[in-house]
Amino acid sequence: MRDYNECQPYVDHLLAEHRRLHAMLHQARSVIVQSGGPDRDASLADVAATLRHLREELKHHFAEEEEGGCLDEAVSRCPRLSAEAKRIEAEHPELLLEIDCLIAQAQDGDQSVENRIALEKSFSDLCQQLHAHEAAENALLRQGFGTNVNGDENGQPNLIHDF
Repeated sequence: MRDYNECQPYVDHLLAEHRRLHAMLHQARSVIVQSGGPDRDASLADVAATLRHLREELKHHFAEEEEGGCLDEAVSRCPRLSAEAKRIEAEHPELLLEIDCLIAQAQDGDQSVENRIALEKSFSDLCQQLHAHEAAENALLRQGFGTNVNGDENGQPNLIHDF
């Protein structure tokens, strides 16, 4: 009953969502780096706008998880995962608050090298938090669906991506 084919739509949806969010994180990192480059190809206003867009997408992604999705399906298959699912969902407001802080940092900062370095560091810290959050989701899904969503030698999906 818990074979990969039965779980595939849930896993595929999450894979697609994570790929889309990873692309947005890469874009945000690029805009932050470009804001401090010699040609200043991006302004801090561009950084703030990119981060606001990322925040809205993460907010939507988190709402989908909280309103019934992959995590709920995994818990329905393995009820002992309920506490871990609640813990994962409890991280959502904290992650959104971190993005809010980054947006404020971009809006209130100047174009100095020090500010850009601080912004890059804060963004890197956020990416690490998102990576840990995603890893916890992956672990829950592995247990709930009885499949290795991180990939294996048989070419199963891989939910782990570098930010």
